[in-house]
Amino acid sequence: MTILSTISNFVNPFLSWMSSSLKQTTASYCDLQTADSPTVLVNHDGSLLSLIRIDGVKSLIGKDEFDQIQAGLRQSLQTVMSQAGHTIQVYFNYNKEEVRGEITDILAPASATAERLSLRLDDLFAERIRHLSRYCAHEETYIVLCTGLQSLTAEQLKRANKEKVQLIKEQKIPPFANTQNIIAAVPDLRESHDSFVRSIVNDFQQYGLIASLLEVHEAVQAIRRSADAAFTAPDWQPVLPGDKVTIKGLKNATGDISDVLWPSLAKQIIPRDAENLDLRTVRIGDLDYTTVYIDLFPKELQTFVRLFTRTIQTHIPWRISFSIESDGLGYSQVRGAMASVLSVTSAQNRLISDSLKLLAYVKLNTDDAVVRLRVAASTWAPHGDERLLRARASMLAKAIQGWGSCDTSEISGDAFQGAVSTMLAVSQDNIANPSIAPLSDVLYMLPLFRPASPWHNGAILFRSPDGKPWPYHPGSSQQTTWIDLFYARPGSGKSVLSNAINLAVCLSPGIIRLPRISIIDIGPSSSGLITLLKDALPLNQKHLVAHHRLRMRPEYAINPFDTQLGCRFPAPPERSFLVNFISLLVTPVGSDKAYDGVSDMAGLVIDELYKQFADEGKPNVYAPGMSEVADGILEEIGFVRDAKTTWWEVTDALFMAGFPHEAMLAQRYAMPVLADVAAICRITAIQDLYGKITTPTSEDLIHAFARMISSAVREYPIISQTTRFDLGEAKVVALDLDEVARSGGDAANRQTAVMYMLARYVLARHYFLIEENVSDMPEAYRSYHQVRIAEIREDPKRIVLDEFHRTSKAQAVRDQVIQDMREGRKWKVQIALLSQSLDDFDDVMVEFATSIFIMESGPEQAVQKTAKVFGLSNTARQALKTRVHGPSEAGATFLAQFSTKSGMNTQLLTSTLGPIELWALNTTAEDVNIRNTLYQKIGPRQARQLLAQQFPSGSAAKALEEMFADFKEEAGFLDDTGKESVLKQMIENLLKVYYASDQSAQNEKKQ
Repeated sequence: MTILSTISNFVNPFLSWMSSSLKQTTASYCDLQTADSPTVLVNHDGSLLSLIRIDGVKSLIGKDEFDQIQAGLRQSLQTVMSQAGHTIQVYFNYNKEEVRGEITDILAPASATAERLSLRLDDLFAERIRHLSRYCAHEETYIVLCTGLQSLTAEQLKRANKEKVQLIKEQKIPPFANTQNIIAAVPDLRESHDSFVRSIVNDFQQYGLIASLLEVHEAVQAIRRSADAAFTAPDWQPVLPGDKVTIKGLKNATGDISDVLWPSLAKQIIPRDAENLDLRTVRIGDLDYTTVYIDLFPKELQTFVRLFTRTIQTHIPWRISFSIESDGLGYSQVRGAMASVLSVTSAQNRLISDSLKLLAYVKLNTDDAVVRLRVAASTWAPHGDERLLRARASMLAKAIQGWGSCDTSEISGDAFQGAVSTMLAVSQDNIANPSIAPLSDVLYMLPLFRPASPWHNGAILFRSPDGKPWPYHPGSSQQTTWIDLFYARPGSGKSVLSNAINLAVCLSPGIIRLPRISIIDIGPSSSGLITLLKDALPLNQKHLVAHHRLRMRPEYAINPFDTQLGCRFPAPPERSFLVNFISLLVTPVGSDKAYDGVSDMAGLVIDELYKQFADEGKPNVYAPGMSEVADGILEEIGFVRDAKTTWWEVTDALFMAGFPHEAMLAQRYAMPVLADVAAICRITAIQDLYGKITTPTSEDLIHAFARMISSAVREYPIISQTTRFDLGEAKVVALDLDEVARSGGDAANRQTAVMYMLARYVLARHYFLIEENVSDMPEAYRSYHQVRIAEIREDPKRIVLDEFHRTSKAQAVRDQVIQDMREGRKWKVQIALLSQSLDDFDDVMVEFATSIFIMESGPEQAVQKTAKVFGLSNTARQALKTRVHGPSEAGATFLAQFSTKSGMNTQLLTSTLGPIELWALNTTAEDVNIRNTLYQKIGPRQARQLLAQQFPSGSAAKALEEMFADFKEEAGFLDDTGKESVLKQMIENLLKVYYASDQSAQNEKKQ
């Protein structure tokens, strides 16, 4: 046994060495050995490497921006890349087949929120994944930074080897045959490698690239995905030093140190065997790979975008690896010496010598390093489909050959090593033919400038026009404030985009309740969103969303003087609103602002008004019959009243009995109304201060104040009475002001301003409460409000004002909006304004905006103004002018600018909604009519599915126009007569299709 053991101990390591040296196992192709620190991996030879994920750039890149970034990166890299021992691998992977999983992962938090909130939106999420997968592809870019032994002097290397041998002897460390060699790293490399990595990451971020240094577990997972993605679970994690070690069972124990240490990293990274099928094809798992090598680099340098554009048209999956080694002239010393000797007799070698001298001149006389470059690219197909693989390889080769006239080859002698050359960080041995080039030329070709989002996931998913997924999370911590501006001419898709973002707020990751969204609308633009949510919610929660069309009728009465439950006085934000509101009411028609002193006087009037109606003043006396609900409960709880019982006493009694909603209904009768303002302004305290002020109309201020308040009582009955319009517990509410917010003369502008202010009050008055307000409330109500305000503070809140140009003559509304913008951050309130032109927003609104959505470019003058206001680069301005033209079948492309904590992010994006979601959020009048009619006939979900099947573009407008044209031709009409009958006919046709398919489905079930 002793002899056999001795032979085994000798033979096994020898056979292992032989198989590794001769590349007989897949693991032998992997250079990675172990991890040395949280961000550093180690190769077999002791060299150190780190991975950086490059998400892309934060702005649109044109020639000027590209040249600027490229010059900056060259300056950052030229010193280190002029010295021996440093290698950079740049890896890019493109695969449409993996994008479905990526989209699913991006939308997973939103899907989890929908499930948590009991929102039945599974059909919408399924459609998003299916529809976006048609237009998008999975992309990833990584940079591998490696510091090798060549960066050490001969003396340093000799000392490091000596110290390691001594350490092994002193500590009696056994050989790491089948495990990770945890002492593989060369300590002398650590400081220079860390400095190398740190400077690169900082410089990349400085030049506008979103770059992240990966932790070793995340890095190894990315490496394994590049080696065998199909065999790597999304949550797979490697076992590295520092992780818990799983000791093998006795049955599998070998008595080797590998039984108690971490398993081989190479075997973790390449988990399955590979098979070379021929000189150019290798099978890895269920896929066959072939690799194309660049032998002769472009005669005419072109950016990576040119290559990407050529490959994207083919839809093939592919990856490319650029291996850049420092001190490129060091590798050419022998070659240069031979060329110098032979230059006397060979013109060809004289050219070689001259070219090398030119590179030497570049190195010595410019700030450009000379590097050694090798490039290989791979594509793949399902195992056994050789025809598809050859077609893809041919398309990839042609795309590369057309990239500035490159020359390519396909045979290397070892197909698996070729595939490994294009894997991420698996091996430093790229077997493509090397070339020597200036660093600036190499940087020109790298895939570093793809558009990047600061959000890794979001409830709404945009894409770049060429198909890179671009998640967006409205209201996230990536931004300090959340002020959105949307503008474009009518029909450009801004309302649809706004509704999609409002839906995204409802699906914000991590929320446990529906958010609070207040939409002030002109027309039915938001009705589709409300119906979608209402249909998705369970029966006991449908009341949480509501859409109302406000009308100038008593049943829509809203008393702006209502306070929080139990409060005799308004909270500070409510008082501030009332000052603005009253100032608006007493502003002369046609004037931009109220008389001098009105604002101060309004504040005093409000204070005195609430004193008058509080318990110590002259509160309103309770009168039976005004609130049947309150009367019934008072009788049930045995409330004893007398002739002096006040509505405040009734409110308190109902609240103490556990009826807060009924207490709020009763409290409405305790509140002052607008007519009381005209009376209170004449009390002595106000007369003494403002009685002698004369207005430009030669009347005293108090008389003018009272006169205009009395006029408002007559003109606006819905703000002059006790509240009857009840939103209940609704959290997502849209108010349509189309009937009450007129456009036209001065009186109409005044009414519009009043209605916008009223809508903002009734929808968002609770948003601006904070915990500090509780101390000012009656003690009995404090615990109730404490809980309620805590919930409000935690919930996302959003105020949306559509058709904002309607407020152009309503300065009070705009002042209120600016105040909300200034203070919204403290209350975590998002503000969104939608209009038709940049001129519709005040300068300060534009200054405060943190998210800009430009949906349509407009004329040249508008483009120039937009570029000036938002500081757009020439590239962004040109993109706005040539690419932003409203919605199309592939989606609506727009220019977006986001102010984030990591800087400004300006991108050209496309919103690509699926047919079901488009029909749910559509705002075109004819489409809304068709949708709403079908909702009533067959139900919302079935109606959306039917419309999506019949009109996948998301609109029936074109089909309706064609039907109407045929109708006019047959009937001989010249005007729009008969348009309504054509619309009814289309709806009837759709219903016939639905009932026919429904009957067919039922027959199939019976069979």
